[in-house]
Amino acid sequence: MGKPLAACSSQRLSNEEVSKFRKALSDVSILTLLLRNSRIYAQIVVASLLRIAKKITVAFSFPLTLPSPKGRGDSGTVIFFAILTAVSSVFGPGSVSSAPPTLKHLFPAGGQRGSKVVTTCTGEFSWPAKVWAPGIDVVSGKDEGKLEVSIPQDLAADRVWIRLYNEEGISAAAPFLIGNLKELDEHEPNNSPRDAQVLAENSVIVNGVLQENGDVDGFAVSLDVGQTLVASVDANTRLGSPMDAILQVASTDGFVLAENHDDVGLDPRLAFTAKKPGTYIVRLFAFPASPNSTIAFRGEASFIYRLSLTTGPFITHSVPLSVSQADPGEVEVIGWNIPPSARIPVVAYGTGTMLGDHPELDVLGPLRISPEARMGFAFAPQFGGAARVRLAPHPIVTPAAEPNPDNPLRLVPPVAVTGRLQIPREVDDFHVPLEEGQHVVISVESQSLNLPLAPVVRLVDPSGAVVSEADDPSKSRQAVITHIAAQDGDYRLTVGEQYLHGGERYFYILTVRFEEPDFELSASADSIAVTTEKPTEFELTVVRRESPNGSIGPITIEAVGLPPGVTAPAVVSEPTGPTAAKVSLKFSTMGDYFSGPIRIVGTASEPQEVKRVARTPTRLATSLEAIWLTAVAK
Repeated sequence: MGKPLAACSSQRLSNEEVSKFRKALSDVSILTLLLRNSRIYAQIVVASLLRIAKKITVAFSFPLTLPSPKGRGDSGTVIFFAILTAVSSVFGPGSVSSAPPTLKHLFPAGGQRGSKVVTTCTGEFSWPAKVWAPGIDVVSGKDEGKLEVSIPQDLAADRVWIRLYNEEGISAAAPFLIGNLKELDEHEPNNSPRDAQVLAENSVIVNGVLQENGDVDGFAVSLDVGQTLVASVDANTRLGSPMDAILQVASTDGFVLAENHDDVGLDPRLAFTAKKPGTYIVRLFAFPASPNSTIAFRGEASFIYRLSLTTGPFITHSVPLSVSQADPGEVEVIGWNIPPSARIPVVAYGTGTMLGDHPELDVLGPLRISPEARMGFAFAPQFGGAARVRLAPHPIVTPAAEPNPDNPLRLVPPVAVTGRLQIPREVDDFHVPLEEGQHVVISVESQSLNLPLAPVVRLVDPSGAVVSEADDPSKSRQAVITHIAAQDGDYRLTVGEQYLHGGERYFYILTVRFEEPDFELSASADSIAVTTEKPTEFELTVVRRESPNGSIGPITIEAVGLPPGVTAPAVVSEPTGPTAAKVSLKFSTMGDYFSGPIRIVGTASEPQEVKRVARTPTRLATSLEAIWLTAVAK
């Protein structure tokens, strides 16, 4: 042993020094063994290595130096690399990640159905990464941060979610939008009308970024007289980009011909009909979504957008806005450049893919949408845009094409109807038959459907008295009222508009249903990580709904789909006391690695059986039921 050691050193070692050297290397071996059989934080590993290195350097009185420029090193260099070798034998390249990956955003943030797309991840992660993306096929590319995405030709969805994960946990989900139009990327410089990016086709989706303060992106489009160009931006509302965009159509000399600020949330959308043939400039700029004292165009790497431009048919929504789960049928699609009475079948969101098991869901809460409602989808290859359609668990009625004020539509709960205020100051009338003691919930939605109506709702009892109303929807553009009937008879229900507006797009969903004993279950996060060190507590919020028919009794809440070696004993939310509104599940693991989706389910048996799945926190106006579980290996 002495000869090889002497050969590794720039000086000869005595027997005593060799003994000290072997003792130091023994410490390295012990550390190696520990690392192979337990999960030690990187800081502890580094500290231990430094202590070992110090023992070696003190023992031999030479420094830990890197090799000299001439390629010669001393004994400290050799020992230093011996330690690195020991650590490498344990960890290896990419074998251990000290933290879950992060994913801030993707670019491009979407793709065309039936295509393959390479998108770039922004965040912190090791590569290649593992990917979770129900509905699409995604693999890590050769280049770091590049994902190769394959989108099914018939994917019944306009948005999917991509997450990166490793042995420590999972990233936040990044939205990835799906469209029908050909895609291309924005190219700089294109700030001024003379530098506008020339588009060879009139039906495209442009993937762009407002990269810096003052950035303005312009695109040159050729139009014939009478052609209608639809321009629609996806940025803040569906991608979460922190931008409040403004969209303009201008002449080549910069004269603004059309403009829109906020049509779909903060995202602009407009239709422009050319009065003469020629080249027109579509330009886009933005302010920050969260206003500050600065009055200037803003831009940064996260100001990512998708600009749809088309002179072809473009869908914005459907009529009706809600259909029956039992028989979705077809809906008429509404938008621009659409043939009269065009109808498209409605299918379940994500049907035929894994996304069908993990669809986006309506946000529960004050709007009181039924927890059993699901998302439907209407799209066709020859149309830009698409329509989300609610799949309701109750009957749907269709109003007459020409409503008769003397014979209002009768709504027998539970029921939903799609209405429209076609002219300013119009008010829709309905009759709702109720019996004394019945507790009714009435909701009118518009803004959540990306429509402009600000509803005013009034319920008038058989004697003519206003018994409930919602007339200040200025912030939410939706209204909810509840009422317990004090007498039998037909109640008059009216829907108007807060600002007396009306028009082609002033649609709404009116839902009338009885309050029933029920509950909602909300998760505090969309992921859980558990180690062997101690149980992980995961908090859930319970919202109980009471009615004249009774109140929900005890609710048993449990995790479903746990792997072997991971436990989470069921807990009970009692009708009263501290567990009535909040409970926590305690997850424990024996040390086997697992990473995958689970669900948390609550079940009540009194006064009748009700089962609800916990939903993740709301993000970009949706929530999910899948919660990602990471069981960290021992």
